[in-house]
Amino acid sequence: MTHHSTEHSTPNGRLFLQALRSSGLVALATTAAALSAQQALAEAAPEKATFSLKTLSYQDFQPGADRIDIDAESLLFQVPIAGQWSLTGTAVHDAISGASPKYHSSSLTGIKDTRNAYTGAVTRYFQQGSLTASTAYSKEKDYISKNYAMQGSWATPSQNTTFILGLGYTSDRILPNSLFLEQEEDKRVFDVAVGVTQVLSPTDIAQVTLHHTQGRGHYSDQYKLYDARPDTRDSDSVLLRWNHHFAESANTLHSAYRYYTDTNDIRAHTLEFDYVFNLPDQWSVTPLLRLYSQTAANFYFDPVANDPWADADTFGAPISVVYPLYAEGSYASMDQRLSSFGAITYGVKLSKHFGEAWTADLKYERYEQRGGWALGTGSKGLPDFGARSIQFGVSYAF
Repeated sequence: MTHHSTEHSTPNGRLFLQALRSSGLVALATTAAALSAQQALAEAAPEKATFSLKTLSYQDFQPGADRIDIDAESLLFQVPIAGQWSLTGTAVHDAISGASPKYHSSSLTGIKDTRNAYTGAVTRYFQQGSLTASTAYSKEKDYISKNYAMQGSWATPSQNTTFILGLGYTSDRILPNSLFLEQEEDKRVFDVAVGVTQVLSPTDIAQVTLHHTQGRGHYSDQYKLYDARPDTRDSDSVLLRWNHHFAESANTLHSAYRYYTDTNDIRAHTLEFDYVFNLPDQWSVTPLLRLYSQTAANFYFDPVANDPWADADTFGAPISVVYPLYAEGSYASMDQRLSSFGAITYGVKLSKHFGEAWTADLKYERYEQRGGWALGTGSKGLPDFGARSIQFGVSYAF
């Protein structure tokens, strides 16, 4: 099972599990925007230590077939040091089982795997900013990933504007585990992100983040039939966030729009909203909605009704087109995640604070994907795809 296709295509199990991970550049895109609109932007060292435990259950499915099941657990801790530093770490274990398609969404192949991932970060806080160094390590049967990142923030004297800069480097090793990969391969990705967060009013915060990546190495999927992808992928994205706090009700609206483009000709739009209802007795309910659309990669091929080269095991696959390209060293893929599609994610999160120390939350998300939901022309011939995740967490601060 590989999970390193386009960053913003179908949220398979591994992409859902990103909610349990921690990395410098992910934090860069979210840290400042996550602040309440009533808070100042200058970061300060945490006053309390925090320990959090999360569990996640994920399943995706298509008509007539449950495909992937994933169970994951994660532990996070953050400890303040001397009032000017903090140390943060996470550990994640997940187990995957089920069936993964060799192409499109048919020809299911049984899989079973586990993954262990660890992150660590140290942050130094200053009067008008902070500096964080982080590292991450992840290992599974067919993939080993190492990440190193630096992130800095600086706030103006008024504390109304914060600038953020992040740099990251990821080194991956892809280990042979199928007939389509004969030797170990590698991949290297460089990241840079810059952002600015602005207090617009006592109840509004806006943020703009630009992100650029350069990837070099092995991108082909060893579990997909005749899958050959370019060994370079560069991408750019812009993320716009706006948070509004309703003073009378104490509720908060979070909204975001993201545009993504890469050298595979994928263009993606993401629009998301969540609304935090603060209820009596320290309860809160947060419904969420995310809309997504992408174009197809320039080397992706849709299913065909009657391909003369197809047999019972490869029904619908355009083998007569893809195999000659694969044999001559050209690029081709039948991976559904590279198709043109639209998707809707909806869900709800329920949270409860127990005094000053304990917090518990339960989150449910449902994902639905259709080729016909794409902006413009969607890919045809693909069955519907869906997924659901349930996540429970508890944290303790002291």
